[in-house]
Amino acid sequence: MAEGQDDKTEQATEARRQEFRKRGQVAMTRELGTALIFLAAAGLLYAMSRFFFTNIAEVFNVSFGLSMLKFVKAGEYSDLLWFASEKIAILVAPIMFGALVIGVASSLMQTGILQVEDALSFNLGRLNPMSAMGRIFSMKGIGELVKSILKMIVVMWTMYLLLKSEIHQIPVLSSYSIPEQFAYLGRVIFKLLMGTGVFMLVIAVADYFFQRWQLEKEMMMSKQEIKEEHKSHEGDPMIKARIRKIQREVSQRKMMQNIPKADVIITNPTHIAVALRYSDKLPAPQLIGKGADFMAEKIKELARQHNIPVIENKPLARTIFKTMKVGQVIPRELFVAVAEVLSYVFRLKRKRKARRPQGAGQSASQRPPNQNRNPNGPRL
Repeated sequence: MAEGQDDKTEQATEARRQEFRKRGQVAMTRELGTALIFLAAAGLLYAMSRFFFTNIAEVFNVSFGLSMLKFVKAGEYSDLLWFASEKIAILVAPIMFGALVIGVASSLMQTGILQVEDALSFNLGRLNPMSAMGRIFSMKGIGELVKSILKMIVVMWTMYLLLKSEIHQIPVLSSYSIPEQFAYLGRVIFKLLMGTGVFMLVIAVADYFFQRWQLEKEMMMSKQEIKEEHKSHEGDPMIKARIRKIQREVSQRKMMQNIPKADVIITNPTHIAVALRYSDKLPAPQLIGKGADFMAEKIKELARQHNIPVIENKPLARTIFKTMKVGQVIPRELFVAVAEVLSYVFRLKRKRKARRPQGAGQSASQRPPNQNRNPNGPRL
């Protein structure tokens, strides 16, 4: 067997289950709705027996009494038709409405609200009779047919057993009055509905768990399928790493473009370099760049090229590098330390304006004279 065709031994993932659900493939048994309809009909007959008896008796009285002769002699066939339609609607409407509600409720109980994406899409393949015949005569279709026939046989056998005990009552029915015959008929119908409903409920529960087991088996995945699904949903790790690398490079390039705008570079002095800029539009000095090792050397090189003062202050450089992000302004606890550095830088700039620079080496690393007197920022 090929490596990519290994056995499906893994449980379905949530994404796989959602995919099946979108296609309408969920565990559901039709017998639950049938069982609930039988039970509801039995309960409706028990609760509304007097209502049904009154209306049925009225239909019999009109159909086999003097009222029928009056309708026929007067030619009031429309009134007779209206009467019959009204009585049929009164008797059938509760049953039909109850069946509709129970059918919808039984489906929602099993599957919830389904949004099948392909339900409304036009597909010529569905109109192909050969495809339909293939589905009917497939192993699954034949299995469903055999199951339905067996269920029908078992239900009919159950109804036969329930009626068998009532056979001895048939000879004595002629001695019953009309109300007694109706009452007896109601009891037999209630017995049939209730017994069949309970039996169908047992079948429905068993069939539901069978459908669920069959669906779980169908949804099972191979290890390779799980890997492919994870890769498609989460993304290829190599591609994601490449994207992160590109994002870092773009961010670093943008940061390096802002270094010439800095007022001062504070260093570790060899491993860390942070670039600060101060503007009247900002509430405090802003961190516009930072780097370690190779990046720190590049920042210091840019500083020398653009004649930006490079100040050594180990605790302050470490604190800013570890606690701040590029673009943030200096927090309140570092105001004093940063202010002393900037004050020294601005004094240095004023001195340079007052006299000509004595050499390019003066823009190299400087140490503010007050650093030993005031260690400034917190040490980490």
